[in-house]
Amino acid sequence: MGIIEKQATKNMIISYLGAGLGAITTLVLLPHLLTTSENGLIGILISVSSLLAQIANLGFSTITTRFFPYFRNKDKGHHGFLFYAIIVSLIGFVLCYIIFLTLKSYIISSNIEKSKLLVDYLFYLMPLTFFTLFFTVFDTYLRATYNSVIGSLTKEFFQRLAIILMLAAYGFNWVSFPLFIFGYIAVTAAPTLVLMFYIIKQDEWHIKPVRGFVSKELRNEIVRISLYSIFSGVTGAIVLYIDTIMVNQMLGISETGVYRIAFFFGTIILIPARSLYRIASNIVADAFKNDRLNEIRSLYIKSCNTQLTIGLLLFIGIWINIDNILRILPAEYESGKMVILFISAGYTIEMGTGINQVIIGNSKLYKYDAFFVLIMLGVIILSNYLLIPSFGITGSAIATAITGLTGNFLRYLLLYKKYDMQPYNNNSLKLLVIGLITFLTGYFIPYLHNVYLDISVRSGIVSLMFLLLLLKWEASPELNQKIRKNLPLLLKK
Repeated sequence: MGIIEKQATKNMIISYLGAGLGAITTLVLLPHLLTTSENGLIGILISVSSLLAQIANLGFSTITTRFFPYFRNKDKGHHGFLFYAIIVSLIGFVLCYIIFLTLKSYIISSNIEKSKLLVDYLFYLMPLTFFTLFFTVFDTYLRATYNSVIGSLTKEFFQRLAIILMLAAYGFNWVSFPLFIFGYIAVTAAPTLVLMFYIIKQDEWHIKPVRGFVSKELRNEIVRISLYSIFSGVTGAIVLYIDTIMVNQMLGISETGVYRIAFFFGTIILIPARSLYRIASNIVADAFKNDRLNEIRSLYIKSCNTQLTIGLLLFIGIWINIDNILRILPAEYESGKMVILFISAGYTIEMGTGINQVIIGNSKLYKYDAFFVLIMLGVIILSNYLLIPSFGITGSAIATAITGLTGNFLRYLLLYKKYDMQPYNNNSLKLLVIGLITFLTGYFIPYLHNVYLDISVRSGIVSLMFLLLLLKWEASPELNQKIRKNLPLLLKK
């Protein structure tokens, strides 16, 4: 897989280093140093700013991924592509700011009682939105130039390390909570500036518009896809972040804090997928441009198999240690147990569907995905509305899992019907059996009465059994090849 394999591997390593830092933050620092309401404040600010940033992007990330191959020419400054990305995003931000000012009074009145902390720090929302937006702009641009690692490094590693330092400063009473929130927002915004300077250093900062390059046919295609991208981008962002917003609106900021901490464990499972998506989108776009459908089919099959393998192992690792996780967290987070189960299970299924959305988004079928996202939006809003009153934050987790399952099932059917792409085979069944065997093994291991020793022993036994069965049954050809290649080197060390 060449570029995909190398950069996806680098991104995954960086992401898991970041996940390690994130685990320290989520398991040790955030729940023990901050109240559930303070954690909820951070969660809602990040969720809403991410949603607004996606809206403000006006679908240009999709345009970058799909059409940058037509503009790519470093000697000619990529025909001014970055200039258009910045201008469109600035216009989108201004529109979002106007919407925010219009709704500000309603936001304050609807949160003044159950989420007063959000009202007190609402002024941070738009600055955070601005930097989130332009991180996406610069990161997408760099990924289009086949440089996806710097974004992961700054966002997943250095930002999380800086957050740990900020939390430590707060824990030692070196800073007050208002100053801590300011610092948290600052370190969240910093990667955007890093990427901007990196682009300049790499001599990729070309913001002079180039006229006459885009043909009428290409311009019409860009405009047409832009309209769908805006629609699917906005609805997709709502699908991603509406759960946190609805939990806050229906249950309050304290429950939002519990939900946010529990949700973290599910996102660990998606790390390999996100690492692959960062570079696969541009490869798939190039393949469609040159009509290399067999290459896309092969990548689809490999991504489903590899991601299902990793997803199953991570899900098993989380769930066999769920009681240990809850012992580490403060007692008020115990209600997040089933949130962890449903979010983790939902994301494991999503891992097993590979790069289906990437393929559809870069094909002539992109209109279908906009329709699918609209269906998912209806499912998640309705299911949250019905389930949260009865099941609390667990209801929101169930709604998220149902929504993901719905969207991925529709995408699977579309690729199967239109391109005859069916990525599952006997290896998929073998992986499910391996997962069941290793889960039951880990589940029945007696508790060792020391939470950290138990995590180490339980996880070690399960991982070893999973690895041995994987090699014996040849259930994941790509991973088996890597394991056999690297295992002798590890044993020598």
